[in-house]
Formats: sequence, structure tokens, C-alpha cells
Amino acid sequence: MQNKKDSKKRILWLHNFPNLPGAGGVWMYNQYEFLKDEVDIYYLDDLRNPLSFLKHMFKLQKLSKEYKIVHAQYGSAVGFLTSLMKTKRILSLKGSDWYKAPSNSTLNKIRISLGSFLSQFSIKRFDHLIVMSHAMKDQVERKYKGIKIDVIVDPIDLNKFRPLEKKNKSKIKKVLFASVNIDNPIKRFELANDSFKYLNKKMPNTELITMSNIPHSQVCDFINGTDVLLLTSTHEGWPNVVKEVLACNIPFVSTKVSDLEKVALRTNNCFACNPIPEELGEALYKSLISKEENLRELVTSYNMDETIIRLKNLYSEYL
Repeated sequence: MQNKKDSKKRILWLHNFPNLPGAGGVWMYNQYEFLKDEVDIYYLDDLRNPLSFLKHMFKLQKLSKEYKIVHAQYGSAVGFLTSLMKTKRILSLKGSDWYKAPSNSTLNKIRISLGSFLSQFSIKRFDHLIVMSHAMKDQVERKYKGIKIDVIVDPIDLNKFRPLEKKNKSKIKKVLFASVNIDNPIKRFELANDSFKYLNKKMPNTELITMSNIPHSQVCDFINGTDVLLLTSTHEGWPNVVKEVLACNIPFVSTKVSDLEKVALRTNNCFACNPIPEELGEALYKSLISKEENLRELVTSYNMDETIIRLKNLYSEYL
């Protein structure tokens, strides 16, 4: 997406999400559509290139003076650059910019450690933080006393994500595993596969289905063709796919990440477990034999209108 500027606007969003299918940042572009009359966006491309990094830094130091608020849509290098701006600064921490993610590559481990360092080094320079879960808020507040912080969960489109009648009613129960990149070590597909194998021995009429790199417009149909979501991440902010399956009345089984344990306790067919295949597999079995529930009511507060109102109220404190 091209960088967009309108001198009448008072809020600038900084981000590093290319507007491409499966590239991440869908949540940001969706929110921008509702705020584009008030917000400009600036795409920080190629931040791993030192020359590109410096180019953005010098350009933004001048550009940011035209705005009342600069809002970093992610931590790491985006947050660090935003923290240098001489205006009111807001930072949204999404998850991997706060938690140290596992990696099988030495180069990636260095990059991840640097990104986490830049996030945490910059935090005290921000006027306000937005985080995705109460669990993350508690962790940030323990480390940074007195910082202003709100939990504003990224919304989903409840008109798009809704229960649909299954087109092909099958006796096979389908377990959904979703990740943009199946090999992402954060998502732990091997743990998911081992958990499914445990389930499959106990309930042979089951199938593990992976959803990866499909257009967002097709996700609702895909979800409605499954029976339970399995999420085995090392950490999450507030996983959009969990919100989306709940909106479709599909239960989840997950590791104890984000606020999912609290959500699961409000249901009879969702479970948050330790990262043990037998425990996750047993939870999948219990979920699949449980009665259907109205899970959609758990995410009705994560609608776009309510989120936009909360963002506008926060911005009004600094305009």
C-alpha cells in the first residue's frame, strides 16, 4: 500500500505490513477502512536494511511534526522508530514483539532477540500502550510501573464470521490447525500433530485439516467446514483465528496462551491445556463429544464498531 498523507489529519499510523494475501496485518487494514478519514498510514518497508532504516528515520522526524499522534502498529523496529518522534506516541504490542519467539535459525534468533530488545527499550518513551490481552497487560505492568496501558483486542467482522450450515455433513470429525506458515516454530505443528495422533487412536473417525495462506474472504467457509480448532502456540497476543472460530460457534482446544484459559472456563467444550500431546488430545476428544454451545456470545464485544469507539476515545486524550 502506498503511504497516504493528508495534512488535515492529526493521527499517523506507522507499520511494516505489506498489503498482500497471507502477509499479516489484515486486522490493521480492516480498522484503517473505518478510520481513514482521520488517520494517515506510513509503510516502513525493508527495515532490515540499515540504509532503508535510516531513510525512514530522517523522513519521519520531519513528517511526524505535522501530526498530534503517531501510533506504532507493532513494536520491534517499528516501535523503536516511533519512539524517536517528537509528538504524542502510542504503541500497540501484538505478541511476538513482546514475547521472545522460538526459532530453529541462529540468524532468526538474533533478529528476534533484537526485535524484543527494541520493543522493551522503547516502551518508556511512549505516552500510552495498547496490548492484546489481560495476561500481556499484567506482564508489562509488572516490568514497567506506572505506564498508561489499555487492552484493546483487534476486532473481527461479525457479519462475515458467522455459523453456516455444513454443506457436506460427514461422519468424519475435522480438527483445524491454522497458521500462515505451518513451519513457524511459534505455532508448534509437531505438537499439534502428536496431539491429533492421540485423539485419532481414541476416535478414528477424525481428520487433521490445515489452513494456511488462503484469502481472508474464504476463511469463514473453511472454518465452518471443521469441528474444533487446535492451537498449540508458544505465545499469542489474542489469536484472531480463535475469535473467528468462536464467532462461527466452533470450539477450540489450545495451549495456555493469551486470555484463552479464562475464555475456556466459561464453556463446556473449549479447553486450554499444558503443551502435552496426551492432554491436548484428550481435550480434543472431550470437545468433540460435547454438546454444541452458543460460543459466538463470547466474542460479540470484539466487533469493529466497539473497537473503533475505544480507539477514538483513547486518541481524544491526546488531541
